[in-house]
Amino acid sequence: MPRKKAKNPRRYDKLTDGDIAAMREFDTDGDLRAVRFQGTIWDTDTRGLRVTIGVHRVTWTYFKERQFRGTRSAYYERLGFWPQMNVAQARAEALQHAARAVVGPPRPGRKEAKTLDAALAEYVAHLRAQAKKRHKPATWAALVESLTRIHLLPTFGQWTLIELSKSPAAVKAWHAAIDSKVSGNRCASVLSATYRYAKKLDRSLPPENPCSAVAYNDEEAAQTAIPFDQFPAWAEAVAKLPPLRAAFYRFCLLTGARSGEVGRLQWSDVNCQTRTITFRHSKSGKDIVAPLSAAIARELKRARDVKHDGPLIFPGAKKWEDALPAKGHALRHSFATVCADLGINQVHSRMLMGHSLSGVHASYITAHILTGGPGLRAAQATISRRIVTLLGPA
Repeated sequence: MPRKKAKNPRRYDKLTDGDIAAMREFDTDGDLRAVRFQGTIWDTDTRGLRVTIGVHRVTWTYFKERQFRGTRSAYYERLGFWPQMNVAQARAEALQHAARAVVGPPRPGRKEAKTLDAALAEYVAHLRAQAKKRHKPATWAALVESLTRIHLLPTFGQWTLIELSKSPAAVKAWHAAIDSKVSGNRCASVLSATYRYAKKLDRSLPPENPCSAVAYNDEEAAQTAIPFDQFPAWAEAVAKLPPLRAAFYRFCLLTGARSGEVGRLQWSDVNCQTRTITFRHSKSGKDIVAPLSAAIARELKRARDVKHDGPLIFPGAKKWEDALPAKGHALRHSFATVCADLGINQVHSRMLMGHSLSGVHASYITAHILTGGPGLRAAQATISRRIVTLLGPA
């Protein structure tokens, strides 16, 4: 049987700038008067290169059909517009895309390409799975969701990852427009990490990271520690609170622990025989065992005297929003400042605050032995005595 002819057969030609110019005619006033030809012409010199001549513009594209493991797919890329991109430049650009199509799987079209909001959802799910695997709360995943919902998705949510990779100037301008320096840096880091994670799953993504042109802001540690001469005023403000809340804030100051970790403490975490308390699922990924000083034990007794049900020592701490001169991380900074003023060994202070031990020397230290050692207990007792002295009479 004779083969049927296609209804719209492809037109092939050896393209030249003169031929394209001849297909478009303009009158003396500069308005479009007539177009001799409208449609798509395929270049015979460079397979896959085609030019689409429309009423308003002439567009260069590269198109290649491919069959991979029984699945048909297509590689499509818009290269530019004529006459800004002439024939020679279009051929050179098309050859680069032809090489990419041969080396790896073709890039998906605009409809199939993954958008940033979809890639972020996959990355957040990955973070949650990692946190669950390490038995840690998914705090970073929740922070990523919050930051991106405010700063990233409203601007780039519907952009494809390929478009982001090709628009470093737009990403740089977006980063510079964020008011908070810290939030801008965190959002850019999340965008970069999301792209790297997506690239592990999709080799067709461009190698250029969207944040390659971002100039990260300089960050300085917040100076929020309570000055030594203001400890009595802080203690007076805390004393006006209900007993359980007052015990919570004094406990945070005396231990230097993160307020979220203190809020998760249960009575089962307190060991009266060894005089220790265990902060489980800390930010460092490990359980932190800290010795109890007399001052810390006194705050636990005050919390026990407040009758409440449940295993938590400080139930409802997450919802407390008391107006204090310092709270939250400022109390942790105050604890660290007292450690430095007393000249406490850095290994001891880092262990008490739940920081990881860094450096070659620290890698040889057996942390669980030091936890019950006399040196760490003496350091905790010394710090507690100084804080109690600074706070003044109870």
